[in-house]
Amino acid sequence: MLTLTRAKLTRGNMGEPLPTVFESLAAEGIHFRRGQFSLIAAAPGVGKSILALTVSLRAGSPGYYASADTDAHTTYLRAGAMLTGWSTSDIEHAVTCGNTADVDARLNALSFVRMDFAGRVEIDSLEADLKAYAMVYGEWPHFIVIDNLSNLDSEGDRFQALEYSCDYLHELGRKTGAAVIALHHVTGEYDDGIRPVPLSGLRGKISKVPEMILTLHRSPDSTRLFVCPVKNRSGRNAAAATWNVALAYDLPRMRITDALSDKEGVYA
Repeated sequence: MLTLTRAKLTRGNMGEPLPTVFESLAAEGIHFRRGQFSLIAAAPGVGKSILALTVSLRAGSPGYYASADTDAHTTYLRAGAMLTGWSTSDIEHAVTCGNTADVDARLNALSFVRMDFAGRVEIDSLEADLKAYAMVYGEWPHFIVIDNLSNLDSEGDRFQALEYSCDYLHELGRKTGAAVIALHHVTGEYDDGIRPVPLSGLRGKISKVPEMILTLHRSPDSTRLFVCPVKNRSGRNAAAATWNVALAYDLPRMRITDALSDKEGVYA
């Protein structure tokens, strides 16, 4: 047992935010914090995987990304577009022509972010990968992304499995000191992707365990991505999704930026 002052001295990196990627989110106290478990929830195709991949590649921190929901080829196209400013169709054309040297060089510079593309995230395999990562780099990854929560192999029926997965990922963050980020689906009434999703709109109602939950929706023309912090223990939040932070969204180039100060050249 520890006193609170002793606990402060032993926290290490627990609670430390990942390096800021979006200034507009940071200004509202929206941070992915090490040692904590966060959810990003949205309808299919809105951009939760793109947002998670953007944070993963732009934070500049060592990390592990379990991409069960998106295959390796699609992720390569998306990451290539993010890093070059080309469209995904440009990247695909470069792959077809065998002209990917520039893209590959940019991606190789981020080799400290390791990807796994198994269709199911088996807990034993996940833990083996994380231990291997720690052996290679001498530390646990600073963040762990699970894309998505329903692909994590857990015990119990559908909703019980989701609750078990949340408990497991929460403990994983405590054990490794990593910011654990899981992507999740929303209930059917929000599947159009353009309506704000409240805390009650999470599929399975699994809102108790995560320290932060962000729900996403987009503008009808897909030029804005709206981030609603419906739960946030260390910053502004609104469970009813009555306010949001707007980010600029260039879907063909997989580019998400602060809406008010689009940082040209970030990906160059």
